[in-house]
Amino acid sequence: MKKYLLLLAAFGLFLFSSCSEDDDGGETENSIVATWQLTAVNPTIPGWDLSACDENPEITFSTNGSADWTLYDSENNCAAVSSTGDWVKNSDGTYTITIPDVGEFDGTVNFSGANKFTFNTSVQTFPVVLTFEK
Repeated sequence: MKKYLLLLAAFGLFLFSSCSEDDDGGETENSIVATWQLTAVNPTIPGWDLSACDENPEITFSTNGSADWTLYDSENNCAAVSSTGDWVKNSDGTYTITIPDVGEFDGTVNFSGANKFTFNTSVQTFPVVLTFEK
């Protein structure tokens, strides 16, 4: 009988210790999948002045690897320009994001909760941090 009680107690401890809400750090495999606004570029890059237009560039990362961009052309009365690039989460945890007519960028993604992330990359060998928010 003591063996069964001991086994039952061990099983109960296993149940309580094996499940936790924060086991995965709150990040799911495709947590980048959503629609985001580019809210900051640091340092400022020529041609990427977010204050030039009222609207912030928007990107929708889809589960199929496509990235639908809406950029605003400050030289054309801030007209919306839509195009599709792609994205992939690499095996080492980094991301590769392609911005149409701009280029392909490799970098790390750091989430600040469910509604904000930074993409740390480089542009022409200079480190750049892009901040995205929902």
